[in-house]
Amino acid sequence: MSDVEVGNATVNGGKPDIVLMTDFGLTTGFVGSMYGVIRKVDQSLGVFDLNHEIRPYDMRQAAFLLADTVMYWKDGTVFVSVVDPGVGTSRKSCVALLENGSYVVTPDNGTLTAVKDHIVAVREIDESVNRLSGSERANSFHGRDVYAYTAARLASGIIDYEGVGPEYSVDEIVLFPQTKGHVEPGLARGCITGCLKHFGSPETDISVVDFEKTGIVYGDMVHVRIEKKGAVLFDMPVLYHKSFGFVPEGEPILCNGSTSPYMEISLNKRSFAQRYLPDIFDDGEVFTDYSIEISKLSGCSAHQFSKEV
Repeated sequence: MSDVEVGNATVNGGKPDIVLMTDFGLTTGFVGSMYGVIRKVDQSLGVFDLNHEIRPYDMRQAAFLLADTVMYWKDGTVFVSVVDPGVGTSRKSCVALLENGSYVVTPDNGTLTAVKDHIVAVREIDESVNRLSGSERANSFHGRDVYAYTAARLASGIIDYEGVGPEYSVDEIVLFPQTKGHVEPGLARGCITGCLKHFGSPETDISVVDFEKTGIVYGDMVHVRIEKKGAVLFDMPVLYHKSFGFVPEGEPILCNGSTSPYMEISLNKRSFAQRYLPDIFDDGEVFTDYSIEISKLSGCSAHQFSKEV
């Protein structure tokens, strides 16, 4: 029986949806195996994909994309986030309960950093109960054998939250060090914290709210300088405006991030990263090694470069 819509609620026996995020890519059967395990537990569960193209092993990128997305899903949704280079080691597998009643099923390896302030409880997954039967000799696919399986059992009502396993302190959750951009009148400094390869628009740790304190407003020209360990990669005037369409195709634009409340730099209909930061997606690259400085160009208004769309 298919789900039906009643008001704003999806009726599938009143069960929450499951949303998957991994670094597995879509050229293997890994994601499909997770779907299969979930459906074996309960055929009625709704399963959806957030992103399976997280940069391999990049728990930090997964952490911030998770935080950018949770608010747009119905309260009570079960998120499964698996970017797990430490799979099979002593790192904990856990389920975090958020203040809106949603859950995050994940390795406790930093993935919860950006939602930490919204976590009210966290439980370690008891693998003696919440592990796919017959998978005990498989040590490197907990996404399928532990996380998808536990998420399905939780969403289906086979277990309640207490059935996940023992609770531990929220203060013990593993967190990444978080950077915070500096702002002052006419100037902002920070670093790059993420960049989705599909569009190639680097995001910074300079919050939109803090950036307003610089006094820089839509239509102003700013000077943007990006360096990596002292090497200058980008150094030129850029328009600050609402969105990409205010500059000609291929030109840079500084704007407010579309998926999170932080400043980002883009090219209109092009990839900024591909053109100016060609190594940023390479294995071993660290986003925060890329620093950015934004300064207002005194007396320079750039409305002549803008175009209404």
